[in-house]
Amino acid sequence: MGYEAFKKTEQYKKGEKIAGLTPDQRFFLGYANAWMINTRPEALSDQVRSDEHSPAKFRVLGPLSNMPEFYKTFNVKADNKMFRSDSLRVVIW
Repeated sequence: MGYEAFKKTEQYKKGEKIAGLTPDQRFFLGYANAWMINTRPEALSDQVRSDEHSPAKFRVLGPLSNMPEFYKTFNVKADNKMFRSDSLRVVIW
């Protein structure tokens, strides 16, 4: 939903590169940076056992690897680590 909202902004519509990055690239990198944290192994273990929310790493890897726009934006191919075959991608709507 955030990406769909971003596509309605003036920044997206202008399509200009900033620091060599397209609006799409900046959106996805900003999304990933928002979840960038360091977690001690003990804290991660506690979180997995006691919290219903996914660890930060998987809040980036999971959703983005399901989005066709992400693949197009970064030219993700089958040999890339973020690649997930079509049959394994989650589609909700």
